[in-house]
Amino acid sequence: MKLRALAEMLYKLNSQIPERSEKVPIRPPAHFSIREEHIESFVKSRLSEIVSEEHLMLIGQERKWQEEADLLALDKAGSLYIFELKRWESNTENLLQVMRYGQIFGRYPYEDLEALARRQQNLEGSLQDAHRKYFGLTDPIETSQFNLTQHSVLVTNGVDADTISAVDYWSRMGVRISCSPYRVYEIGGDPYIQFDTFNPAGDVVVETNTQHFIVNTNRTWMEDAWKDMLGTREEGKASAYYSRKWSISNIPANSIVYLYHTGVGVIAKGKATASFKKATYADDVDEEFYVPLDFAWAVDQDDWGRQAISAWEINSRLNAGHRFRQTAFAVSEEMAQAIDELAEQKMHESST
Repeated sequence: MKLRALAEMLYKLNSQIPERSEKVPIRPPAHFSIREEHIESFVKSRLSEIVSEEHLMLIGQERKWQEEADLLALDKAGSLYIFELKRWESNTENLLQVMRYGQIFGRYPYEDLEALARRQQNLEGSLQDAHRKYFGLTDPIETSQFNLTQHSVLVTNGVDADTISAVDYWSRMGVRISCSPYRVYEIGGDPYIQFDTFNPAGDVVVETNTQHFIVNTNRTWMEDAWKDMLGTREEGKASAYYSRKWSISNIPANSIVYLYHTGVGVIAKGKATASFKKATYADDVDEEFYVPLDFAWAVDQDDWGRQAISAWEINSRLNAGHRFRQTAFAVSEEMAQAIDELAEQKMHESST
C-alpha cells in the first residue's frame, strides 16, 4: 500500500523568532468558491506534473459524457495505472469508483489500449513501438504483456481516516491501490494548491529553478514533429501537443531551450524569443503550444550520429542517471554547461 504525504504541513517561517512560525491553514476548496471543474481544469493543464513522465507513459484522458478514468498510463513493464481525480475529500464512494475503473480497464486487451491511445493521444504508429521508444527499450515487449496488472491511484483533496482504513484493507487483499492527495492552503486570503508528482518508484524529485529547459521532440507520438520544430535551423520552435501542451507554458521568454530527440539525444539549442503561443495542429485548434526559438546551433539529421549529445554522454559527464522522457522540464546550470561543453567538443572534432 502507498499512502503518500499524509501529514504534510506548511509554515510561514518567522526568521526573527523561528519558534513562533505560524502554520498555514488548510481549507476545503469550497471555502474559496472553488468548484469541481476548477480543480479538473487545473489538473488537465498540469498532467506532466501530476504524473511522473519519467516512469509513466500517459495513454488516456477522460472525455466528457464517457465512463472513463481521468488518466490512464503505462509503466515500463506494460502495467496499467488508473488515476481517478476526486475533487473533494476522500470517501468510500471515491474508493469504489476507482476500483470500478480497475475492473473495466483491467479487461482491456492490447488492441483496445492502442485504439484508446490513437483516439485520445493522437498516436500515429503502434502502441507497442511507441512504448519501446518512450522507455528506451532495445526490444519491444510482447503485446500479450500489456495490462497484465493494474494499479489504481486516487487523487483527492486530503485523505481521511476511513479512506486510509479502506485502502489498507484492500491492499492486504491484494488490490494494488494508492492515494495521492493534494491540499489547498490559504495564504494572505488567497488559495494555494500543493501536490506531489505521483511517482511509482518513490524517487525523490528535486525541482530546479533555472532559465534552462529541455523539450522532447515528441518522437514517441509523432515521428516527424521534430522537422517542424527545427524549422530553418536558424529559427524554429519547441512544441508540445494535446494533453501535454501545457508543459510548454512554464518556459519564459529569454530562456535557453535544448531539443531532445528520443533515441538520439540533444539535437539543438535555442533562445526563446517570446513566451508560449498557441497554434492549430492537424485541424485541431489550440492543440499545439510552442515557444519560438532562435537557434545557437542545430544538428542536421545526417550528423546525428556524430554531433547529437546522447543521454549516456550527459550522464557520464555528470556521473548521474537522468532520463529525458518528460515533455518539457527545467535543468540545472550544471547540466546545461555539460551539454554546451559536449556540443563544442563534438563540433570541434567534426571540423577537424
